[in-house]
Amino acid sequence: MHLPVLALLALSARGAHAVYSVLSESYTPDTFFSKFDFFTGADPTHGHVAYQSHRDAYLAGLASHDSSSIFIGADATALAPNGRKAVRLESKKRYTHGLFLLDATHVPAGCGTWPAFWTFGPNWPSSGEIDIMEGVNNMPENNIALHTSPGCVVTGAGGTGAVRTKNCDVNAAGQPANEGCSTRDLRPSAFGAGFNANRGGLYAMEWNSEAIKVWFFPRGSAPADAMGARPAPENWGPPVAVFQGACNIDERFREHRIVINTSFCGDWAGSVWGQSAECAAKAASCVDWVANHPKAFKGAYWRILGLRVFSS
Repeated sequence: MHLPVLALLALSARGAHAVYSVLSESYTPDTFFSKFDFFTGADPTHGHVAYQSHRDAYLAGLASHDSSSIFIGADATALAPNGRKAVRLESKKRYTHGLFLLDATHVPAGCGTWPAFWTFGPNWPSSGEIDIMEGVNNMPENNIALHTSPGCVVTGAGGTGAVRTKNCDVNAAGQPANEGCSTRDLRPSAFGAGFNANRGGLYAMEWNSEAIKVWFFPRGSAPADAMGARPAPENWGPPVAVFQGACNIDERFREHRIVINTSFCGDWAGSVWGQSAECAAKAASCVDWVANHPKAFKGAYWRILGLRVFSS
């Protein structure tokens, strides 16, 4: 079995045409969890979730590894009136600028789920948030977004995805609350069940002083250099999403932690429950479904392999 790979490549401010060549840190399966904090507080997005400590996640079988892979799951055995047990990882190290690559073969999917691979800085939203892979329920596309305080508006030009909004302010007038500036990758292989059926693929996010860009390469289509010792995004073709314009990237985005988490229901998955005929037919509400149907969440897991940090 070919298992997924997660790589994070961090650089000093060099501009858009950097080649990443110096391995500054390597996160292998046996050390992966030691380099993350397990968040155990109440879900900031009001999800029906009970985030577990490292010890409790390990004992429950929700955080494990073998010689080549990392597994991050959710409980699929018990009723969950107070929230389904799951994991939210936040990197101990913080990054300003970087090239982040996530190669996964499986991500959580299905009604009630809200998985995300993202980064955020202190004093949210003043230091920004970058959503690289995120979606809810059975939606077939990936939502890529930035979230900031007022004063960051992007053009939306340069990407292949469907631009939805351009004002990154979480309270922007004329946009849904906390929408930020967002672009959708409409390819079914980019998220959820379609992603898993295709054995995943490679997500990439480049962040420098000029722009923030996101690519997705379905399984088997990633550039050879992306997984090698000298990845060169300038050779990868147009990104799915490009965020630049009337926005000072260095003022709005700094000191980010990497987050991998699975939530349920909450501000997004719960609020759009009725918009999916498939999900609405399962239960009257998202919380009803998540709390009372544990076996439905056997597929609510991540399968990834390693994390590398390069500097250029």
